[in-house]
Amino acid sequence: MAPGYLSVNNKYFLSGFDWVMGVLDLIMKRTTCAGNASQIVLMLDAPIDERSFRTSMEGFLAGFPVVAGRVSRHWTLAPYWQMPGPKGKPSLSLTSTRIDSAVERDLLAELTKFINTPFRSGRDHLVFHLVSSPGRQCLAMTFDHLLFDARGAEAFISLFQQYLAGRQGIGKNITLTRSIDLTQWKRKFLAGQAVNRKMIALSQEPIRALPIIGSCTGKGFKYRVLNFDREASARITDRAFDEAGYLMIMPYLFSGVIKAVHALFEARGAAPGAYVIPVSLDMRQAKDIRQELFFNHNSMFFFQIRPADVDDRKRLINAIKEQMYEQVQSRLPQKLWDASSLTRIAPLTLLNRIFRLPLDGKIASFCFSHVSKCTYDSHELMGSRITNVFHMPRTPVPPGIGVFFNSFDSRLNATISWLDGLFADVEMEDLERTLRDGL
Repeated sequence: MAPGYLSVNNKYFLSGFDWVMGVLDLIMKRTTCAGNASQIVLMLDAPIDERSFRTSMEGFLAGFPVVAGRVSRHWTLAPYWQMPGPKGKPSLSLTSTRIDSAVERDLLAELTKFINTPFRSGRDHLVFHLVSSPGRQCLAMTFDHLLFDARGAEAFISLFQQYLAGRQGIGKNITLTRSIDLTQWKRKFLAGQAVNRKMIALSQEPIRALPIIGSCTGKGFKYRVLNFDREASARITDRAFDEAGYLMIMPYLFSGVIKAVHALFEARGAAPGAYVIPVSLDMRQAKDIRQELFFNHNSMFFFQIRPADVDDRKRLINAIKEQMYEQVQSRLPQKLWDASSLTRIAPLTLLNRIFRLPLDGKIASFCFSHVSKCTYDSHELMGSRITNVFHMPRTPVPPGIGVFFNSFDSRLNATISWLDGLFADVEMEDLERTLRDGL
């Protein structure tokens, strides 16, 4: 056996959760052409200079060859992120677009084109977009979820801001290697048993979901972004503390989303069953996010909500909190992390089939995420004031619908993401109105 066969030099061995992101990427490429990507949008009060941005970003990316990496397999079958060699400097993908309309929905339509465009190759994981219109400008970064999670992507842009300011050693202490993690098998198998029991429990009742009718091939996602000003955001936070408890903003927002989606499902005459919702939360401190800048570090929770509990807001919030406490106490997110490492040797195509078995082809009713306070804390970029920062993620199909929250500068944003053709515009207008009124 060759010495150093388990060397981690120039390799970041992917976690099981990273591999799950790879499965979702495959599913979404097969159903909607583009993969498991997301987009961060920085709204600006004035356009930034394209040439200056291009030069600066090229210099910044040169210090992070990890951006041009790709997935490879160790001889043990463990997947890892293969860093490029000395000549593998990342190239900058940048588009610049001018639109004549000052209507916010037209700007959003342009951004929607970007997030629905596949990356050019297996080594492309980032694309930047400059968009200007009368009175509205923005910088958008479309990113591969295998490279970043949401807060990691925010931190990456924040690091670029420090680079512009001339700060030295900005890449210091960022984790770029990870061990192969081929130990503690008993713990991982026990975790797998616990996760399997949880999945079986979630599938005891039919999952209430809307059918994906027809082929999704060639279809993209559509978006609505709900922006709340500081005053409205403060009122929402106050109501959350009053109704859900101190610092319980997530259960409150989640309950509002459940009620809004429930109204949509009821109007559609959805089949009976319980709502099953995967919830992605980032529970890291800011310093941990900076160190774990790349790849995925979120915690996953699964909630099961019966329609009978939705109409009573207090009962709904209590059900959310009880399930959250139970999963924290039983360490379900950690067990999901441990158990998922057992899946890494399987090809993505096989995992795609396995994922659909326990839940009868229905992964969830809808998706939810609360990114919380933005890790990008600057208020200007290259001379332009940043007026807002929000996310535009793609959503796994099925379910093909998700609601995602983030906050920036004491302002709350909610993004509704749905598969084109799954809902009529009037349904989305009703969902937006119900969600806004319910918060």
